[in-house]
Amino acid sequence: MSRRIEFTANYSLPAEIVHRTLVDGRFWNQRVENGADKGLTLDHLTTGEGTIDVGLAQAIDTSQLPSLVTKVIKGDVAIVRGEVWGPLVDGKAEGTFSAVATGIPINASGTASLVDTPEGSTLRIEGDVDVNVKLIGGAIEGMVADQILGILGRDQEVVEEWVAANA
Repeated sequence: MSRRIEFTANYSLPAEIVHRTLVDGRFWNQRVENGADKGLTLDHLTTGEGTIDVGLAQAIDTSQLPSLVTKVIKGDVAIVRGEVWGPLVDGKAEGTFSAVATGIPINASGTASLVDTPEGSTLRIEGDVDVNVKLIGGAIEGMVADQILGILGRDQEVVEEWVAANA
C-alpha cells in the first residue's frame, strides 16, 4: 500500500529563474550550511549544463517522533532526499524526487515539472510514499506524506529567499 502525494507551488518568478536556482550547486551548499546544526549534510551533488542530481541527508531525532513510529525503528534514522532536474527547454523543466530512510522502511518517489505561467511559474510534484511495515504502515505513510508536503512548502520559501538575496 502507498500514499499518493501532490504538491503545487506558484512562483511570481519565471521558470528560468527558479530553474537556475534549483540547478545551482551554491544554492544547495548554502542549504546544507544553514541546516548543519540540525543534522543536514550533503549526500551527493553532480551538476551539468542546466542539470543537477543532488541528495541531502537529514539525521532524525527519534525522541521527537510519535510512539507509533518509534516502535518500528531499527537503529539510527536518517532520510536521504534527492532531486534530479533536467534542462529548461521552452519554459519547461522535468525532474524527479526521492526520499529513502535508514532505520525504518520508508521510500518516496515521484516526478516534478516546472513550467512558465502568465503570472510567473508553477512547480508541480506528484509521487507516492510507501512504508513497508505490517498493520501500521498506512498510518505512518500519512505522517510521512504530511512531512514531505511541509518540506516542499518550505522549499518554495527558500528558493524565493535565495533569488531575492542573489539576484
